[in-house]
Order: sequence, then structure tokens, then C-alpha cells
Amino acid sequence: MTAWFLDFLHFSLAMLAVCAPQSAIPVFMNLTEGMGTREKSGVARQTGIAVACILLCSAFFGSALLDIFGISLNSFRIAGGILLITIAFGMMRASEKRHTKEEEAEAEARDAVGVMPLAIPIISGPGAISAMVIATQSDKSVSHYLAVCCAGITVAVVAWLLLRVADKLAAVLGQTGLNILGRLCGMLLSALGIEFIYTSLRAMFPAWIG
Repeated sequence: MTAWFLDFLHFSLAMLAVCAPQSAIPVFMNLTEGMGTREKSGVARQTGIAVACILLCSAFFGSALLDIFGISLNSFRIAGGILLITIAFGMMRASEKRHTKEEEAEAEARDAVGVMPLAIPIISGPGAISAMVIATQSDKSVSHYLAVCCAGITVAVVAWLLLRVADKLAAVLGQTGLNILGRLCGMLLSALGIEFIYTSLRAMFPAWIG
């Protein structure tokens, strides 16, 4: 049980760094401007549910997608590592957006703002999906699979809670505080991306990389 909890805790922290749900707060406040408290809570709940669905689907069906396209785990892990490092650099600059203006405009024109752009691509974007697929493929034991799925649900719950108190959190931390959090997550994310690449290269070229 202790080993399972440590596995769950390790991957939960990693996924929180990958997803960086605090990065959705400014967009959430912009898209829900003029809404009442009840409506904002509804959007936060919608985002949490969408994030959980996206991450769990990645865990359940990621293996099938790799098999369909004939992609090896090591190749996918390297691609995921490069993607995570790219996202991390943007987070450390506190300048890169994880969504397009077109996606934000589309979100403003409809009710499902919790799904797009908040859930995808801001919180559970390509980096998060890659991390879930890699995690479930690196260890196929039932206990690890359960830990990964629980970590995905944990990220969704944290995202929901953060968005529920987004107004208060933004008032306390300010944009500078949010940027600092983003930079810290970016540092963790870059380290995770490098680890992905190193692990794959070591498996592919064991004679060269000890």
C-alpha cells in the first residue's frame, strides 16, 4: 500500500506540473466575466469533468493508438519529452499561451467554455495526454495503472477547486504570483521532459548511454 501511495503521489505531482491548472485562471476569469457565482461554479465543474475524461481516455486508449500507428514507446516518449520541454520554456517565460485566439473566440461564442479552451488545450493539452500514455505503457501492472488513473482524477479535482476560487486566488496572488507558480511548474516540467528523453535513449542505445 505504501509503494502504491508513493507511486500515486509521485505521478500526481508530475501531472500537476504538466497540466499546471493555475495557468487556466486568467483565461477562466476572462471567459466568465459577467457571469454569476453559480454560473462560474458550473463552468469550473464542467472543466473538472472534461479534464478527468480526457486524461482517463488517454490512459485507457493510448496503448491502442500507439499500436494502430505502429509507434514504439521509446519514440513516443522522446516526442513527449520534447513537447514537455517546449511547453516548459514557455511557462518559465510566463508568456506562452497554450491556446489560440481562434479557440478563445469560439469558446466565447458558445456555452461549453469549460471544455474548450479551459480543459483542452490549456489544462489537459498534448503534454498531459502524452504523459498519461507514457505512464500507462512504462508499467502495465494493475497497481500502477490504478495509481495513474487516480492521479488523473486528482488533477481534475485540483483544477475544479482552483477555478472555483479563481477570483479570490487571483486577488491574493496577483499576476506576478501566478507567473511565479507557472515558472516553478515549468522548471519541474523541463526536468520531467529531459528524464523522458534520457530514459528512452538509454533503452534504445544501452551501449552508448550507461
